[in-house]
Amino acid sequence: MAEYRLKPGKVGEKVIGAYEKVEKKFTDAFLEEDAVSDSGYRLKTGKTGESVKGAYKKIEDGVVGAYKKVEDAFVDAFLERCDEEECGEVDK
Repeated sequence: MAEYRLKPGKVGEKVIGAYEKVEKKFTDAFLEEDAVSDSGYRLKTGKTGESVKGAYKKIEDGVVGAYKKVEDAFVDAFLERCDEEECGEVDK
């Protein structure tokens, strides 16, 4: 089956051109290339953004570290390792 697309016409071409200019200005101002990202871009953070990102990372690491300590304590207190054969139903 054939594929179709809408013919933009003169007005449509102007709208598309204007949109592409705005998109390019936005991309140049706020995005930078990133090979890892699915889109190929990532947000430019600037100096303030880097400071905020660093502070957030420290908070995140602290919270995750605290959670891991609680999780490890729970596992040590209430769980024990077992092989597949040993791990049948839970004792009632």
